[in-house]
Amino acid sequence: ENIQHLFTETFLPTTAVIITRGERVRKEHQMNDKAQPTKCDLLIVNGYVLTMDQNRTIYAPGAIAVTGNTITAVGSEADIVENFASSQVFDAHGAVVHPGFIDAHNHVVHQSCRGVFVDTMASSKQPVSFADWKADARDEDENAAAALACLELLNNGFTAFVEPGTAFSPDAVASAAEQVGVRGAVTDPYLWDRADILEHAGGLRSESLLKRSPPETDYAIGALGGQLFRNRDPDALVRGYVSLYGEGTASDDLEKAAKEVADHHKVVFQQHEGYLPQIAVLQKTQLGVSRMVHLSNLGVLDQNSTLIHVNAIFDEDAAAMAQANLSIIWCPVAYLSLGIHEDAPCRIPALARMGINVALGTDGALECTIGDAGRTAYLVAKDARDPISYAQVVEMQTINAAVASGLGDITGSLEKGKRADIVVRRDDVPEARPGFNPVHQVALTARAGSVRTVIVDGIPVYGDGQPLRVDAESVYANAHASV
Repeated sequence: ENIQHLFTETFLPTTAVIITRGERVRKEHQMNDKAQPTKCDLLIVNGYVLTMDQNRTIYAPGAIAVTGNTITAVGSEADIVENFASSQVFDAHGAVVHPGFIDAHNHVVHQSCRGVFVDTMASSKQPVSFADWKADARDEDENAAAALACLELLNNGFTAFVEPGTAFSPDAVASAAEQVGVRGAVTDPYLWDRADILEHAGGLRSESLLKRSPPETDYAIGALGGQLFRNRDPDALVRGYVSLYGEGTASDDLEKAAKEVADHHKVVFQQHEGYLPQIAVLQKTQLGVSRMVHLSNLGVLDQNSTLIHVNAIFDEDAAAMAQANLSIIWCPVAYLSLGIHEDAPCRIPALARMGINVALGTDGALECTIGDAGRTAYLVAKDARDPISYAQVVEMQTINAAVASGLGDITGSLEKGKRADIVVRRDDVPEARPGFNPVHQVALTARAGSVRTVIVDGIPVYGDGQPLRVDAESVYANAHASV
């Protein structure tokens, strides 16, 4: 009863339904004579299953049946074992089983920049410019960095990522993801038609970058939707979507054109907004209204729109975003690294309480590892004296992230009909103990080293600390050689 109360209070705004059974089902379970079990390709049994479905149902012990790349059934172990049979049975040993986390905003092609830049925003004062580095990256460099990022995703229990339009070769990123076995979403690189705003963005401006991605309206509009061909195959591991760089670098014409393409093809529309307070103030001065209100007046914000960062906003922006029913991708590590909390206090928890869908992203894993965003978000909210629950941290990296990424129809929860993107944790490491509150531990303490097995699209791609489809040492060597 105490555990039931704990989780009822933990999952907000929904209520967790916990289905438990004291007696463990034996593997030699006697089948009901009245019904023959349905055959499936894989059974995961004896798990503490966090479904992240609408009711946040938890099955303990729970089981999952997988056929092909799809979840056939999720439920109590007794029910699933009685009704399904497979030659492959995976025992989770009572550990947590959850939907693969989704990194809703990750510049995976920057993964190899670690240790090169002390401060990317001030890189114009350093011997090597971050923006020039990005502009000089070639296909093989982006492939090497993305493969490294994909290994780190798996190592931390992530099965999907969204590359936000900073890869000059989406093919190189898609190839890395497919080889490693990670789900991804890619878009057209650096679509913008205003470069003046970059003068206020530290080391993000580069003449070589602007030459490679010219800030021209006709060029940008002509490039929109260039990655949507990937969606013709419903089973493609990497999908395409529509994005602009954002942060005031797009004209009104480009904004409306991008939204029109996204809506026509029924894909999500993303862009960076509210990253730096000085840019937010400048744009309000130029536009006469805040950037968020301006975008709302343009008609480009709705339930199919996702804004990234949203660090610096004005009071009127919260109402505009809530009315639009859009999504936000919060990158708390990037927020902290900017040192802007006095000029732009954290308001994301308040936006979440207003019903805005909030997901989490890494941004660039230059000063952190993939997987740090959840705990950082929890602590940033506490520091802002507007705490979020640890259960919200899990939601922001699963079902919320799937919606914000345009992947909500196929992943983000463990439910019948969704793709089998499944993480099986370990409970034989200190970070997963004492085991009293598994949701808390998955959200805040059980990170790299606590992942036992990762399944993506029904295929095991990670086990016992190693990727199963690529040679890790080769990935590391390629990334090192690229740098």
